[in-house]
Amino acid sequence: MAIQINKKPIYEARYPKGTIIELTAPIEDPFTPKPIGARFKVDSIDDQYQLHGSWLPPEEGSIAVNIEKDHFKVVS
Repeated sequence: MAIQINKKPIYEARYPKGTIIELTAPIEDPFTPKPIGARFKVDSIDDQYQLHGSWLPPEEGSIAVNIEKDHFKVVS
């Protein structure tokens, strides 16, 4: 029997509200793709370990960033 670890508090400490991240690989979404270098300002993290917030111009849209799938770095 495997024990489930709740990573959300760890991710909330690592990516607090206001953190700006930058993609190091594109997000291949059919509706709102995002290129390498796109920046995102974190507002919250959900139970699926996705960052929610807003894309910084010139990007727009509402696609979330998946912490465990997408590739990014913290800018500030």
